[in-house]
Amino acid sequence: MRSLRLFVPLSLFVTAVACENGNNVPDDPGQRIFPVTGVIRGTVLYQGPHPCSFNGHIVGNAILLLFDRRNPPPPNGLATLPANFVAVEGDVLFANEPRYSGTDAIYCPKDHGFTDTVTATAPFAVSPMSPAQYLIESFFDYTGDFLPTFKFRNLPEQGDIGGGAIDTADALKAINAGNPNYTPKFIPVEVGIAQPLQPGQTIPTYVLPSNGYVADNVNVAVGQTLALTRPYFYAQGVQATFDAGGGTNQSQVVQKVAQDSSQPATGDTTGISGTQESDQNYLPVLTIPQDLAVLSPPSATDVDGANRFDAGFPHLKLVFGVPQAELPCATGALCSPTIYAAPGNADPYHFQIGSSGGISLWQNAYFDTNKQQWTPLQIPEGGGVPMLWPLVILSKLIDNPPVNGAVDPQHGNDPASLTAQGDASHPVVIVQGISLLQEQQPNPVNGGALAESDTVLNTALAGGANLFPNNIFDKTTGLPKVFTQDHLMVALRPSVICFNHLFDNSIDTRGVLVSPFSSNTVATGDGKGTATGPVVPLDLLTQDETQTGRFPVTGLVNAVQYGCLPTGRYAINIVYPDGQAWTVPNEAGACSGTEGTSDFTGLTCTLKPRPILYSQGNRAVVEIVASKTPGACTATGPGPGQPAIDAAPATSPAFSVPAACLPSLPAQ
Repeated sequence: MRSLRLFVPLSLFVTAVACENGNNVPDDPGQRIFPVTGVIRGTVLYQGPHPCSFNGHIVGNAILLLFDRRNPPPPNGLATLPANFVAVEGDVLFANEPRYSGTDAIYCPKDHGFTDTVTATAPFAVSPMSPAQYLIESFFDYTGDFLPTFKFRNLPEQGDIGGGAIDTADALKAINAGNPNYTPKFIPVEVGIAQPLQPGQTIPTYVLPSNGYVADNVNVAVGQTLALTRPYFYAQGVQATFDAGGGTNQSQVVQKVAQDSSQPATGDTTGISGTQESDQNYLPVLTIPQDLAVLSPPSATDVDGANRFDAGFPHLKLVFGVPQAELPCATGALCSPTIYAAPGNADPYHFQIGSSGGISLWQNAYFDTNKQQWTPLQIPEGGGVPMLWPLVILSKLIDNPPVNGAVDPQHGNDPASLTAQGDASHPVVIVQGISLLQEQQPNPVNGGALAESDTVLNTALAGGANLFPNNIFDKTTGLPKVFTQDHLMVALRPSVICFNHLFDNSIDTRGVLVSPFSSNTVATGDGKGTATGPVVPLDLLTQDETQTGRFPVTGLVNAVQYGCLPTGRYAINIVYPDGQAWTVPNEAGACSGTEGTSDFTGLTCTLKPRPILYSQGNRAVVEIVASKTPGACTATGPGPGQPAIDAAPATSPAFSVPAACLPSLPAQ
């Protein structure tokens, strides 16, 4: 799906060579030279506001991120790291731009009435590059806040200027201008010589000539000022229960916050039963049994059935920003005075959280090339439920193995609980959420009574063309209505997608959808239904958005298996289509590396003191926990009449996690 791939801390790898020491090192030229490699070089074109300056230097740099086209970043893929990146210094890009020589404050011309657009260019070159096709995403770091090794600073933010190696003519079309659903068409850059396509391949394999390869005259343009802040949030686990009510169409979903990542856990384990954690500062905000069974979707006319269906899903409430007590530190005004005597020493985060900020929601759409118009999309399951941006994705963190058979209380592999799983021996595992809309207007189905807020039903009603024409999407202009909310409620699908071929050079790197059950009782409002239906849509892998109006997952998923979900801790990610995102836990709330461990009493790090924001730390995870009923998961395939899309091996035992989700890949 056009979803996951958050930028995670970027690593810069430097290759070093050893010189002959004159003693026992043989004089072999092959040991003293770099191997042949690829180079990409070209020009960065900037069009935007005058840059800021300080102490005689331009603030910020142009950042170019290069991704293998087979594994792009969000919203089109799942890449967690670029293949390489380069920064073009602001002083080089704006060689002829006047700059402020004072050191009392940063000077930004746009804040002083200079609102014209300036154009600047500079050359760039990046190497080493392995043979492949690459996509270049770029932005100018207008505020100078970019830090590649910290999740809270490693992505563009409001005011940065976005772009890349894109089809600028397509981006400037009137039908695409100002459309939040538009994503640029990135122009692939080839490094090496393309080989003939193999069966099943859409992107060729490349090889380097013996003398290397230079991809020259590559144009990268940055010119789109990002209007949204990153979707800052902290997490709450919610209990959602079905209340039948007192009469026809009076059912509702009752939602109650059970756990909150902004405060230590108490003795109340509501909503987090089965967790393997015992430390109150690590307890998750929500747990999901690995064999969770949900009802099958109700009929489109059964309103109460929609509510019963909704209440069966795990729910997260993602609250914009940080709690009030953390706001001064998060925005750079003042952190803990016991650690930092002067405010000037306590300005590490720069969160763009204003009084009018929030999480922006709007309906996703695709551009129908035949009709030459933007068409709104439903979620893959259909049911009239609009697919909303932003996407919410849970990503599995690395496991901390038991110590002497017991749960590792120190999280030895990852003390900060920050590292996402994904390498040649451990597949990437994600859970996809359904973003739900807050209440917008009365629900005519209930005779004018207000619909329940933050539910699948309310979201479907708001997106229904017959009930609320053009309420959230204007089909005439192709523009969605953008809502700003103080929180985002998310219904989490009881399924995962496992990517076990992202790191083994396979032709097909798509993932396998894993669901504990292939079918269940259909949700009905009276709770007396007996009919069964598929949990996974029958046409999931064959649907066409031009025919169904539903978002296709075939670009992300190539098979479906039935079995238990892989247990472990999962980080929470919000992703906008322009690549802006936010992830918890992050380094603002946890200490790692040489900083020591997190002192949750003093809200600092033990070795190198710095403030930590508790809400962004170790509690802000969802944990998939072991089943209490061995044998409950269906791992042997769908029943009669179910879709023939199950790829589980016939020998798979009951109550097993499918191989696609297990860390069994050979190292490459």
